Amino acid sequence: MNEIEIKSFADLHAAVQKHDGRVFIYRGVHSTSHGLIPKLGRCGIDRANIRFQESRILRLFKEQAVPYLDFNPQDEWDWLALAQHHGLPTRLLDWTRNPLVAAYFAVEGETNGDGLVYAYANRKFIVTHLCPDPLKCKKVGKFIPRHITTRITAQTGVFTIHPNPLEPLESPEIERLIIKHESRNELKRVLDQYGIHRASLFPGLDGLAKHIMQLLA
Repeated sequence: MNEIEIKSFADLHAAVQKHDGRVFIYRGVHSTSHGLIPKLGRCGIDRANIRFQESRILRLFKEQAVPYLDFNPQDEWDWLALAQHHGLPTRLLDWTRNPLVAAYFAVEGETNGDGLVYAYANRKFIVTHLCPDPLKCKKVGKFIPRHITTRITAQTGVFTIHPNPLEPLESPEIERLIIKHESRNELKRVLDQYGIHRASLFPGLDGLAKHIMQLLA
């Protein structure tokens, strides 16, 4: 993977300007040690039984989530995206079409190391109605979920699906934008000026309260 050091907002802008906005998606993580492995592959589930456990936890979620829904999931892709959104371990990875959103997630938390934005030139959109069961997809691909929550809308969310959730995604089409530790606070300040902050990305009182507390820090 190609790597670029980001020491300022100008560096980030220059790196993103080289990307085709119709193709690239972005994922921000707070440490350069974080690989592109879905939560299902990181949560300690028995590797030998991961397929069975994956189907089981998704089935339990579907059975018990109904009383809390304010919409009707239309297909298995809706259910999988909803489960991922609410923290269930799935074979999905969260991405965004907005590089500034990804940069926010790379610098939000306090850490002693560098942050990281993955930039992925993935051209393979999944036509979900041609593959009604997402657990049977055989290739890594991206899909845009229906805007089933305000958070997905606010974050211009995109998912990639991973047939082998234990295997980290590696590709020559992935670029690593390393956000240097000494630049994190300044980049976070600039992002806030552009309206990229906790309250805008997590609509609701919880996001607003956390954003206000961050302003006081």
